[in-house]
Amino acid sequence: MPSATVPHQALYRRWRAQTFARIVGQEAVVATLRNGVRTGRLAHGLLFVGPRGTGKTSLARIVAKAVNCLAPVDGEPCDACEPCTAIREGRALDVVELDAASNNRVDDMRELLPRVYTGPADLRRKVFIIDEVQRIKEGWDVLLKVLEEPPADVLFIFCTTNPAQIRPAVLSRLQRYAFRPFSVPEIAGKLRTILAAEEVAADEAAIELVAELAAGGMRDAESMLDQLLSAGVERLTADAVRDLLGLAEAAAVDGFLEALVRHDALAGIAVLDACQTGGRDLAAFVDQLIARLHTAIVSSLTGRSGAAEAKASLLEGAPPLTLTRLARRVGALDSSRGAADPRFGLELILLEEAASSSPSPAPAAIGPSTDLETASPGPVGAGREPRRTSAPAPRSDGQPSVATAPTPVPGPAEERRAPSAGAVGGPPPAAGPLPPARPAAEDSFDRLRRGWPTLVAELGRNPALRPLVAACRPVEIRERIVVLGFPEEQAFMRDIAERKKPALEEGVAKVLGSGFGVRCVLANLDGLEPLPASGENDDLVASFKEIFAGDLADVVEIS
Repeated sequence: MPSATVPHQALYRRWRAQTFARIVGQEAVVATLRNGVRTGRLAHGLLFVGPRGTGKTSLARIVAKAVNCLAPVDGEPCDACEPCTAIREGRALDVVELDAASNNRVDDMRELLPRVYTGPADLRRKVFIIDEVQRIKEGWDVLLKVLEEPPADVLFIFCTTNPAQIRPAVLSRLQRYAFRPFSVPEIAGKLRTILAAEEVAADEAAIELVAELAAGGMRDAESMLDQLLSAGVERLTADAVRDLLGLAEAAAVDGFLEALVRHDALAGIAVLDACQTGGRDLAAFVDQLIARLHTAIVSSLTGRSGAAEAKASLLEGAPPLTLTRLARRVGALDSSRGAADPRFGLELILLEEAASSSPSPAPAAIGPSTDLETASPGPVGAGREPRRTSAPAPRSDGQPSVATAPTPVPGPAEERRAPSAGAVGGPPPAAGPLPPARPAAEDSFDRLRRGWPTLVAELGRNPALRPLVAACRPVEIRERIVVLGFPEEQAFMRDIAERKKPALEEGVAKVLGSGFGVRCVLANLDGLEPLPASGENDDLVASFKEIFAGDLADVVEIS
């Protein structure tokens, strides 16, 4: 282990390859470049293309050594002469490294030209290594001429992760070398070498886990190992890796994905609860889900399991189209990382999957057989009371009678005339005619119904609230409490809405004014009176009714 008095140097810097022979993987690229150095047929402009952490800049420095080495052996730099030592230590004036991410202006490229046309000071050839070269835009106009006819003692090496953003005129002047992601065995082998040199014991499962998490990037693997070694563990185990990096267990990853396949939202939410209770990083959990889905998709297509943890599970029997759909949804969370809470994004996927599998209930009139969950105060998601029946009381207005307990979902007309006391947690009313609702509540409910399209449009701007307001309907207003009904088969959606109640109350306030609360209940919504169309369609609907002298059965918005 390095002494505590010596400034720490990152593992990926200490273990950066210094010769062609020390490069792990990239055999085709290494062989071609080494032969080009040996025969003197190396082009004046090289383009290294590949994902991050695949050794592009490391190999560029080795090429700079090879073309300037005083004692090369079969194209291999000796790494001992003065030019090799100066390049390794970063003090060679004739090896210029630039990051195009911060040096991409036209003026930056113009400042580079005098250095290009000035001969090397100490070395045989001057080498320009420019990383993230795809970030250069207008600056290419300055470099095109020098790339076409460069000085004989100048070598350009460009590195990029996205060659599609480079002009074709530039690409045609360069030799392209493709760097592939490292395989898990290649990364694991390098990690074993580092651990042996650092005198740290590690389980094979821990090494394999870090290699898989690196996703093909050797530098990422070395950085993770550096972080793990900083924790000072006596022995590196798979559990220690998960704890230190905030990763969930493989069983939790499979459990969440199986909940998606089964359309079981509650089971998936339980997995998320366990992950957060255990201090797991949900952003990393998203990465684990994507990797596991990739393994399951490959397994379903080829019949082979691609990971040690991919044992018999519901995922292995899921249709490939289901897995690819889930991969797209979870992948969207990864691509928008930082824009939203990962947990809520995962919950929305659970709810959408569960809702897509829920059969549509058969249309039924709202009456004694329809349950609305009891509205007595209590924790969200508490179970409903057993169904109780009582003799319906006759109504003076000739409308069908309503069961008194549990409270039914009234029709819009009934709820404004005589909502039951049970809807707000009061005792079951005695049999007899129900008293009429107060006019203020009736007016508020009418305004809420008329303004519902506006409320949906306003709250729908928030992706987190869009599925909630789309699933519910206004049922009644009682004691300045707006009751929102959710389909009985979507209790999980109701539970999520309860947690988002402040945002829902803000939307209601924009329609009714301040001072109104919100309650979310379960209800049979099939018999409710249709809500009015959005205001932007009112004039068009009126015109159609006038032209065709009739009523419209329905208005359907086509997006």
